[in-house]
Amino acid sequence: MNEEHQDIELVCMCGAPFIWTKGEQKFIGQLLSEGKISSIVTPKRCQPCRQKKKEEREARNNRDSY
Repeated sequence: MNEEHQDIELVCMCGAPFIWTKGEQKFIGQLLSEGKISSIVTPKRCQPCRQKKKEEREARNNRDSY
């Protein structure tokens, strides 16, 4: 994979703009080429929203494990 990656500005589901960096894209490309993932999905959430979603998921999982 000799693709040239560039930072891409995206818009989060909350409406805030965020950058999908060329480093992040390269990392995802590596996972794809190693067969660790089956497809590339463009991110839909900015970092604060991703963190909030992760915390909500962990809280739900902790609550469900009792």
